[in-house]
Amino acid sequence: MTSLVTLDRWTTTPHLAGDNRTSRFVLSTKAGFRAVIALLKSLFSRNRHQAAVLRLYAGIVDQARRPEFYTAAAGHARGVPDTVEGRFEVVALHAWLVMRRLAAEGPDLAALNQALFDHMFTDLDFSLRELGASEMVVGKKVKDLGTHFYGRADAYESGLKGGAGKLEAALDRNLFGSTLPDGPEVAAVAAYVRTCADRLGALPAADLLARGPTFAPAPVF
Repeated sequence: MTSLVTLDRWTTTPHLAGDNRTSRFVLSTKAGFRAVIALLKSLFSRNRHQAAVLRLYAGIVDQARRPEFYTAAAGHARGVPDTVEGRFEVVALHAWLVMRRLAAEGPDLAALNQALFDHMFTDLDFSLRELGASEMVVGKKVKDLGTHFYGRADAYESGLKGGAGKLEAALDRNLFGSTLPDGPEVAAVAAYVRTCADRLGALPAADLLARGPTFAPAPVF
């Protein structure tokens, strides 16, 4: 298991419609030949996206699993609650960092960025079902968390670009949830986020897609 959950949920099953005679006819025409080539290119591109998405998401989740982020592992410190919601918040933080890096490449990686978002929430859906949540509960919860993710992303982006204390306020309000972190703990995560943003910003897109994200060491509370 690589995730909060599992990752291996995507499959691609290429096929050509029609019986053998239809297939032979399609392949015998120039238009049919071009259509088959276009199909193969599409499938190849989709497979490349799939592999890159799995690498990116695995890196996000591996970092989000670091025990340093959580209250239970941090001992007396007030970290992120070690709950489903708390783990989602840590995943969301790292997913935002990776997605903003992909977005910096412009339209070239827009489809891959969307695929990463979709995969994250497919994985979350699967996780909740594994925990025994009902169909109705899962659908509403995933929809709510999707809305929350966009809110977090906007808050963190504004905080990162804003003046002193804005990122800290966004992290205190969203990441730590119901806990009451001390100032040094919030400051440590804010410094971590800034370092991660800088590292990812300096990482060539080709390296990011081929090897996955490179984050800073997890903050020590």
